[in-house]
Amino acid sequence: MAKSLSSAQIAALTQAAKNMNKLTRLQVFALAQSGLIDVQEKEFVLTGKAQRAVKRHSRQVALDANIPVIAEAALAVLDTNDRMCNHREIWNRAGRDKFERDEVLDALRALREEGILETVKLSGNNFQVFWRRGAAAPAVVVPVEEAAEGDVAEA
Repeated sequence: MAKSLSSAQIAALTQAAKNMNKLTRLQVFALAQSGLIDVQEKEFVLTGKAQRAVKRHSRQVALDANIPVIAEAALAVLDTNDRMCNHREIWNRAGRDKFERDEVLDALRALREEGILETVKLSGNNFQVFWRRGAAAPAVVVPVEEAAEGDVAEA
C-alpha cells in the first residue's frame, strides 16, 4: 500500500494543482524530497506519483463523506440482527442517482472493516455476497408494542 501523505504535502499538492507558480520554497522542497514534483524545461511539473496521490486523496475524501450516508441506509435496511441484503438494496435506499456502485461498495467495505457490517457468502459465487449487521453495529431498537385497546396504561 502506498505511504499516506502528510497534511503539508497534501496542502502543497493542492496548491500545485491550482497554480504551480505560487508554491513556497518550503512546499517545493517538501514535494521534491518526496518525489512528487520535478523540473521539465525550467518549469515545475507534478510527477505521476503526485497525480496518483492526488487521486487517492480525493477518493478518500469522497469515501469519508459517503460512509455516514451509506451507514444510515444500511442500518435502515438491516432493521433486525437476522436480516441480510445485497448491496443493491442499500444502494437503492441511499439513492442510486446520488452514488455510483463502486462508491457504495467502498463505503460498505469500510463499514465492514469497522465491524459495523459483515459479509456472508451463501455459496462460492462472488456475486452472491450478502450484508448484515456486524458486532459493532448499534443495537436494534425494537418498537414497543402498543397496549391493547382494553388495557389501561399505568402512569
